[in-house]
Amino acid sequence: MPSSESSGGSVWLRPERPPRDRRLTRGRIVDVAVAVLDAEGHRGLSMRRVATELGVTAGSLYWYVDTKDDLLELALDRVLAEVRAGAGTSDWRDGLAALARSNRAMLLRHRWALSELTVRPNLGPNALALAETGLRLLERAGFAGPDLDAAMAAVNDHVVGAVIAEAAWRDTLARMSGTGSGWDERAAEYLRQAAERHPTLAGRMAATGEIDVERESERRFAFGLGCLLDGLAVRCATPSPS
Repeated sequence: MPSSESSGGSVWLRPERPPRDRRLTRGRIVDVAVAVLDAEGHRGLSMRRVATELGVTAGSLYWYVDTKDDLLELALDRVLAEVRAGAGTSDWRDGLAALARSNRAMLLRHRWALSELTVRPNLGPNALALAETGLRLLERAGFAGPDLDAAMAAVNDHVVGAVIAEAAWRDTLARMSGTGSGWDERAAEYLRQAAERHPTLAGRMAATGEIDVERESERRFAFGLGCLLDGLAVRCATPSPS
């Protein structure tokens, strides 16, 4: 059972208890939780499942982690440690681009983390270090005050939005391929009928043909990131109106 001393809120606001079983540490528990989340998503994660993977009882986990929400918060911060700006980067734009690409790659590896970013307080050491890195890069560009926060949010929003779009694209193609034979023919006929009403869209669809989703998603992400960085460079170089 969860400890009666748990005060709720973020796991990072409560001191970590020392290990009392040589088979268990909080780190090992989080390792297994991340592996389960990567393989099966949120539905597969439970304290009992993690305990089974570790060869211990579920009750023994509660000395180290009070609740499943705490475990998810710890797992999120664990994967945020994978995001890097690139060693020795002196240019703010190169550093921010590397940070965004690394963040995208992490979220594609750990798709469950997308929803966690919207519901967790992100007070862990890796989350705070990541935010500090991004803010310092943008500070180097010339942003300050509320504009500094807004610029960082713009980059993060681009990363998260791109990953959501790519994941949805992949999931849609997977569902469509499982609907049985004949779907391609029916879709093609439907789009031919719609082409007269949407000629520009029809032209682009005809031009693309077979698409490599991974390569095209990477291209679109890079295009959008380039546009965003171009805009930030112009914005920080333009004097604010008096």
